[in-house]
Amino acid sequence: MRLSFDKIALIALTVTMALGFLVFTTSPTFSFLGTKVFLLMFGTLVALALYVIARLIRGNIVVPPSFLLGAIWLVPLAYALSMLFSGANPSIAFFGTEFESSTFGFILMLAVVATLFALVLRREKDYSFFFSWTARIFGLLAVLQILFVAVARLAPGVIAPLSNLIGSFSDMGMLAGLGVIGALLALRFLTLGRLNALLVKIGLVLGFVLLALVNASLVWILVFIVALGLMIEVLMRRRSGSTDADIEGVTMLSLEAEDSAYEHRPIGLPLIVLVISLFFLIGWSTIGNAISSAAGTSFIDVRPSWKATFNVGSHTLASSPLFGSGPGTFGEQWLLHRDRALNDTIFWSVDFVSGIGFVPTSMVTTGILGILAWLAFLGAFIFAGVRTLLLRLPEERSVRFVSVLSFIGSAYVLALAVFSTPGPVVLVAGFALLGVFISSMRYGKGRVELGIIFSRNPRVGFVIVFLLTILLLATVFAAYAVTVRYLSSIAYGQAGAALSRGDLPAADAAINRSLSFAKTDHAYRLAAAIGVAHMNDIASSDTLAPPDAQTQFQVALSASLQAADAATKLAPHNYQNWLALGGVYQSVVPLKIEGASEQADAAYRAAADLAPSNPAIPFTLAQLDIVAGDYPTAETHLLESITLKRDYTQAILLYSQLQVQLGKADEALQAVEAAIYFAPNDPAALFQAGVLRLSTGDKAGSIQALGRAVELNARYANARFFLAVAQAVSGNNEAAIAELEAVAALSEENAAAVAEDLAALKEGKNPYPLARLRTLGVPYPPVSEPEPDAVAE
Repeated sequence: MRLSFDKIALIALTVTMALGFLVFTTSPTFSFLGTKVFLLMFGTLVALALYVIARLIRGNIVVPPSFLLGAIWLVPLAYALSMLFSGANPSIAFFGTEFESSTFGFILMLAVVATLFALVLRREKDYSFFFSWTARIFGLLAVLQILFVAVARLAPGVIAPLSNLIGSFSDMGMLAGLGVIGALLALRFLTLGRLNALLVKIGLVLGFVLLALVNASLVWILVFIVALGLMIEVLMRRRSGSTDADIEGVTMLSLEAEDSAYEHRPIGLPLIVLVISLFFLIGWSTIGNAISSAAGTSFIDVRPSWKATFNVGSHTLASSPLFGSGPGTFGEQWLLHRDRALNDTIFWSVDFVSGIGFVPTSMVTTGILGILAWLAFLGAFIFAGVRTLLLRLPEERSVRFVSVLSFIGSAYVLALAVFSTPGPVVLVAGFALLGVFISSMRYGKGRVELGIIFSRNPRVGFVIVFLLTILLLATVFAAYAVTVRYLSSIAYGQAGAALSRGDLPAADAAINRSLSFAKTDHAYRLAAAIGVAHMNDIASSDTLAPPDAQTQFQVALSASLQAADAATKLAPHNYQNWLALGGVYQSVVPLKIEGASEQADAAYRAAADLAPSNPAIPFTLAQLDIVAGDYPTAETHLLESITLKRDYTQAILLYSQLQVQLGKADEALQAVEAAIYFAPNDPAALFQAGVLRLSTGDKAGSIQALGRAVELNARYANARFFLAVAQAVSGNNEAAIAELEAVAALSEENAAAVAEDLAALKEGKNPYPLARLRTLGVPYPPVSEPEPDAVAE
């Protein structure tokens, strides 16, 4: 077979899709989704370069006759305008952290993918090559995924049940639904040999197995709709089963189907798919959940509701109606405008970066221009699809199948994009099918293609060659930018791994490499964290001379502050950058460094302005106030945190401890009792309640709380010790001895610490007089009771 640049471009596109589907990594250094998106982007750029070279060699450009090809580019155009004029950071709007699907760079890639598939695939053999290999990839993907689940059930330590090749288990279900639809349409519209038909049917069964494991209601609905539509189509085109006697005397308008090109197929297969889909839809929360739970593949797909998405969008568009907040900035708007009632749910700490669906999210971030662009594109798609299916379907059977499959498949993915948040692999697959659909329109009735042979016209040719050359150079530049960004991501992962294992020199080297490739705010945050780790190591070192330690500490502090400050300047609307800066300053507040407390407070307040409903920020401010010794202000911040989240047990417990410091034992006990109400199985809360109850003379309540804490955590040494104290002052000698012996058994240090107390108890003496209780941290014990000299027998 003679290879041309056009053919190599088609191969490059097919290989790119295969890599996007099948590449799998568990290394913490290589981001799973980041690697997939890099391969998809780089492969797309390679295919684009090959296509441009082919055009320069052939001297012509041929395009299918579809306005839909132009409508696709309305969406990236709206993203580009939003990126330039919304006020968002252009680097973040273009790249994001790892080319997230909400960024301009990713949307641009989707448009390029659709355009390339529309232009590169021109012949029936091109369609056959692409879809035959795609079918193999889907089959391999289904087999591997089912093996993952089986191995996870048989050997749980080898792989997790939700491990998958796509990015998320939800995305796996979306692709499984696309595979089921493709197999169903192939069996309906293609004449397959016995072996190929068997393989397609096996693929259909595997797809249903995956759908049952994922159990996504939206996917079941879409598969049901496709099966219903196909069953109706089969019924409409079936030959009449009536005999001539049945219609004797009846004037018939037509006895034959309008389009004899269709082969009449049995209705059984669409009906089976319809019934299975309906069965799982009805039993989604019962049978479906039971199957996924038994397989260990049940998961929660958490997204903001339609109401929450529109609420964020209304606030955003009120301040920036035309361009929105900028690509990739939904998370910032979510933090500013989310409903505070979310703090009463288990998802209070989740920073959502998208809304209910991919398209609604982009409408928020790109404003009215984005809304109009999406509506125009979707309207053009629906119009072109309906017109093609009803009036201009290709006559050739194989191309007809390609046209129907590519339209329904791309419509399926676009529906997912409206009502859900498909991952990058699913979106690329959908836009690839969109390009194939546009390509197939050249085979519609009339068989029209548009083209220009610019090599025969020097003037026009010069302009087109110049533009193609610029496009080729831009492709090379884009490939370089994508590669550099990916290398930065790899170095970032290496730095994080090195920091987690305490290898600070390696972490320094890796984060410097990451920043040399691309300056990102998350890399600067990690650099600041590495600097703080250096400071902790220096402060705890007993080998450095004081002058050397002081010099190295100042260098580490300066580097950490510079990195955190750079993060806030690069992405000032990301509250995590301000928290990082505040954390660096707070780490040196105990050292009484001038201005550190004030700078930390200012950084935390900047974070609070960006996330006003986050209760963790006033809690952090309270911690800073306590370190600085400003107890009244700390009390105010803790009350603010608890107001934002009534069951914030960390804040409640800290508030209780603060009340003890302020001499308010009763208020402290009330606070800790509230914490126990919200977290009845929290050993820390029970421990604090036990100590406070002991201080108020409630010995029985103290024993009950401390006993429950020990029951929940048998190695909770402090709880066992104070349980022994409560038992001793209550006269329960044997119980106190048992608890102290349990404490001693936990470690040699514990045994040495309680040896004297244990000996006193065995001698019948009370080792815990009131003065001793105060030194143990039991606040304000009741002085009206006489102090027993010995424990009662």
